[in-house]
Amino acid sequence: MNFSFPKDFLWGAACSSFQIEGAWQEDGKGISCHDKYARIPAHQDLYRYGGPDDGADFYHHYREDIDIMVEHGLKSFRFSIAWPRIFPDGPDKINQPGIDFYRDMFSYANEKGLNLLIDLYHWDLPQWVLDRGGVASREFITWFEDYARVCFENFGDQVQYWSTTNEPSVSVFGGYIGGDLKSVGRFPPFECDKVKAFAACHNMNIAHMRAVKLYRRMGLKGKIGAVIDAVPCYPYSISSKKDWEAGERAFDFYAGKWLGPMLLGKYPESMTACFHEDMPENYAEELTREYEPIDFIGNNYYEPHYAEYIPEKPYFKAAADPEIGEAREREEFVGMKPYPVGLYDIMLLLEEKYHPKEIIITENGMSVKRDETNISKPSNIHDENRIRYMRAHIMMLARVLKLGINITGYHVWAVEDTYERTSGYRHDYGLIGIDYDTKERIPRDSLKWYSEFIQANT
Repeated sequence: MNFSFPKDFLWGAACSSFQIEGAWQEDGKGISCHDKYARIPAHQDLYRYGGPDDGADFYHHYREDIDIMVEHGLKSFRFSIAWPRIFPDGPDKINQPGIDFYRDMFSYANEKGLNLLIDLYHWDLPQWVLDRGGVASREFITWFEDYARVCFENFGDQVQYWSTTNEPSVSVFGGYIGGDLKSVGRFPPFECDKVKAFAACHNMNIAHMRAVKLYRRMGLKGKIGAVIDAVPCYPYSISSKKDWEAGERAFDFYAGKWLGPMLLGKYPESMTACFHEDMPENYAEELTREYEPIDFIGNNYYEPHYAEYIPEKPYFKAAADPEIGEAREREEFVGMKPYPVGLYDIMLLLEEKYHPKEIIITENGMSVKRDETNISKPSNIHDENRIRYMRAHIMMLARVLKLGINITGYHVWAVEDTYERTSGYRHDYGLIGIDYDTKERIPRDSLKWYSEFIQANT
């Protein structure tokens, strides 16, 4: 089939502050949850391949990195503000050097013609927030709204698209409970408390809505939404009706607890029927009162999920991919099964179930392993495998657009090689390879291919 995209389509790439910024203690920046937990021996299983201290050192190389993006024709850069760089020690004192850094960086991106899609909260919660109760505390709503106000006041004239949060199933809900709702969460503060998990979920939803209302009251001219990782949840057995139902329930539970409130003003019935007693008091009434529509939904897609029926609440469990089982480490695509059709399926599901005004693909990408005997050096500069991955997913995107669904952008994860929370620097996601010793930037073949593709489709 022929590719066909609107002339103003936002072809871009994405990353987050704590994964590439470095400068973790420079210019007044405070401690994030990962800065702390990367240093605690009990959690070294998650941080044994490195912490986020230095990384690609985007803090000192942002002009070089933006130049590379622009030279290769990228139209959009999705990034995040480091909350602890703005409020380092508590909710009262603003760190002016942090404000100055982002104003300078955003100004340079604007000058070069890049659209900006900026997350307020992309996983690097200030440690002071955790120390005072975390997202599970009702005070979080006020702290987040105050943080959003400072960002809107200082950067609202520079940023075209705002996202309140990124993948909160991981960074918010996943800090208080494991995926089976019985084990410890895999994210700071690493607790096992279902009531706190649902409190954090609800608080994040309300904080999101407060920020959206604030943005509108301030009369800013950009757009505001949120980034969720909604993926199709297929039945483990396609011949089992109960597994099909389990897949629907699993989707409602994983993605619907954000999409429902943000796009429809209500939680999924399948979720609240199971967990009503764990939810905060008067959650439905508060959600109705606070509801504020959003301009777009950002969606991250890597691979599908699978679900299998179980005869007790919540009547589903996560299942292994029936084709590859538990063998997650694949030589070409680390820990993932590339399934481009899943991108097509999830776009149709979002349109049918939630009717968003606009959808932006905010992450889609793959990684390859670095040589662990020389982990500072980038891998796979001639990355034909990543080109095949991108081409296949973009083809599915073209199919979706032919159906009339309003998708306005696509962002490769990642702009450059990243620190990843559970694998440190072992895996390379970047269109730009990073030599962590010298900080040299090396454009991969996939960036050159992407550049040619953008030029041909603009």
